[in-house]
Order: sequence, then C-alpha cells, then structure tokens
Amino acid sequence: MEDDKPWALVSGAVEHGLYEDLTPIMKQHFQILCYKDFLQNPQLHGPKIQAVLVWDNIPPTDPLTLRSLPSLKVVANGGVGIDHLDVPYINSLGVKVTNTPGVVSDATADMAMGLLLASARKIVQGHQLSVDPNTTNHKPQSLMGVEVTGSTMGIIGMGHIGCRIAQRGKGFDMKILYHNRTRRS
Repeated sequence: MEDDKPWALVSGAVEHGLYEDLTPIMKQHFQILCYKDFLQNPQLHGPKIQAVLVWDNIPPTDPLTLRSLPSLKVVANGGVGIDHLDVPYINSLGVKVTNTPGVVSDATADMAMGLLLASARKIVQGHQLSVDPNTTNHKPQSLMGVEVTGSTMGIIGMGHIGCRIAQRGKGFDMKILYHNRTRRS
C-alpha cells in the first residue's frame, strides 16, 4: 500500500524534511523525499515526484528543477506569500500552485498590537529599569507613555492582517484611519 502513495519532495531543512507536527499527516498521504536525497539522483527520483512542498524557498522551483519533475501536479507553498514562485511558468507546465492565505494574520496582528502597546506605554524601558540594580531616583512619571485607548490608529493596507489589526484597535476604542487600493466597509 505504501507504493500507491504519491511522492512529495520536501525541503529537508529539518528532520524528515518537514516540521515535526506536519510529518505524521504528510507520511499518511505521501511518500516523502528530502531535497538533499533528490539531488543525489534526480534522474531516478524526478519522475516519481507529484508534489513539491516549498518551505523557506527550498526545494527551488526554478525551470531546471521543475523540468526534472515530469509527473508534478502541485507546488504547495508553506506560507502566505508566493512572490518567490514563478506562478505563470509553473502553471504553464500544467502544475497548480497553492499557499496558505490568512494563516498568520491573527498572530501578526497580535504582535503588531503588542508592539504598539509596548511602545506607547514604554514597557521595555520600564522592564529594563526594574531589573537594573543600579536604578536610583527613578521618576515613575517618565514611564507613563501615551494613552492608547481613544487614540487614532493609521493602517497602510487593509488586507487580512490590516483588518485584524483594526479589530484589535477597535477593542481599545481607537479611531481607525487606513489607506488601501479599494475601500473597505
């Protein structure tokens, strides 16, 4: 039954070529081949490969590599952006390209809001003063920072991430101003 599974070419940057939490599900559905093993004998392995999982631009999806994969059906990018992929060329080979849109929108918006709060309320400076044994004559008012609640937030680009940041800003009763190619409701 193992031989009936399609072959997937993966980066090999980590153990088994996949991140630990992806390995069981990938092995359930695919025969896995790490890129470094592929390079040892591309003529043998190339015709078997039906899927390529791109992680951190590895394996490369350059024309030379892609032409060595005549059975390739899909290039799956392990991230949101696909600017590093020549999508028209890949599609011209009859190969589909996938990505994971929106997968990091909430985490990125959380980080943006955390950085905004840390900056406005001088959290890092306060922490540094609190752990520095040489701190004397500290004036607490110097670390009060600025009020976040009710202030104005400006966002450039209201895609998935921009919208998630705006939602968090609304939780602080912020006035939201944004610039986007198209108006958002």
